[in-house]
Amino acid sequence: MGRYGALAATVLVGAVAAVAVSSPAWAHTDVTVSPARAGASNAVVTVNAEAESDSAGITSVQVFLPDGITASDVTLIKGPKGWKLSSSAAGSYTVAGPAVPVGEDAEHQVRVRQLPDAPQVSFKILQKYSDGRVDRWIEVPSSANPEPANPAPTVKLVAAAPASAAATPTAASPSAAAAPSAATDAPVTALPASSAEGDGNNGRLWIGVGAAVAVLAAVGAALYAWQRRRRA
Repeated sequence: MGRYGALAATVLVGAVAAVAVSSPAWAHTDVTVSPARAGASNAVVTVNAEAESDSAGITSVQVFLPDGITASDVTLIKGPKGWKLSSSAAGSYTVAGPAVPVGEDAEHQVRVRQLPDAPQVSFKILQKYSDGRVDRWIEVPSSANPEPANPAPTVKLVAAAPASAAATPTAASPSAAAAPSAATDAPVTALPASSAEGDGNNGRLWIGVGAAVAVLAAVGAALYAWQRRRRA
């Protein structure tokens, strides 16, 4: 049983390896966006141009931007060694440089000033090789053609946060909370406590004075009576 199990494992590994070797035939260019939220500021767009040539390396990637993003909104973060960003064509930017090694993907990242307020964004891409070959990932998926042969990378965006939600905290803002306390902080709240404490102290003081006077009067009366008895 162990021998058959080992044989099955060997076959499985071979099948996985075969799939891995054949997978470049299905390769295409991918795009990810972070954060993938409509209207997000300073979003990072990562473009991974997958190598599909056995004899030439990728030399440039031209990205056609979706509506709402202009080339001036894009800043290069990183890319293949020696690659630079240019934006000579309207509505697109290009990153290009020395050919990457044959069979190696060309990945770069750009920062976009602000994403459009849309449910999804598509990036049409032209991917060029050192031998002049061009891969065109320019077909936007649609209901009529949901899986085109050369799909333009499309990213779904979550809805932007409602403006009312952002405004809600103002009801409990520090300035709003400070106004009532400023109106009640003055001696209005301090005076009753201070007045009550003063009245108590004054009352105790007069009681003490009265008791002292009574004691002195009693002592005086006793001395007067004692002196009268002596004279008699």
